[in-house]
Parts: sequence; structure tokens; C-alpha cells
Amino acid sequence: MTTTTPETEAASLSAECALAQRPAYRGLHGDCRQTRDIPLPHARGLLLQRHCGCTCHRHSGAA
Repeated sequence: MTTTTPETEAASLSAECALAQRPAYRGLHGDCRQTRDIPLPHARGLLLQRHCGCTCHRHSGAA
């Protein structure tokens, strides 16, 4: 069984959303471009880039 820790949760955030956790940078959530998984070309089931795990993207239909 795997558990999530603050370190693994932070690792799944984009750079913009990780920085937006700080009060002075809250507006950076809107700059995040990792709203979808990007598949590796010509590969099945492999990702080039995973979507951002921030909760602000989960409800926008970007899974």
C-alpha cells in the first residue's frame, strides 16, 4: 500500500502551482500549463508529462 506524503504531493504539482502555495504568489495558479497528461509520441500508456495534481485543476475536467 502506498501513502501520500507532503513531499510526494508537492512532486506532482507543476512549478507554478507549487510556488503558488506561498501567499505572495497565489496568482500563479492561472499560469499553470500542465492541465492535461501529454503522452509520449508513438508509445502506448507512457507519459511525457503528467498533469498537475493541484486541486484547482481536478474540477476543470482536465484529467
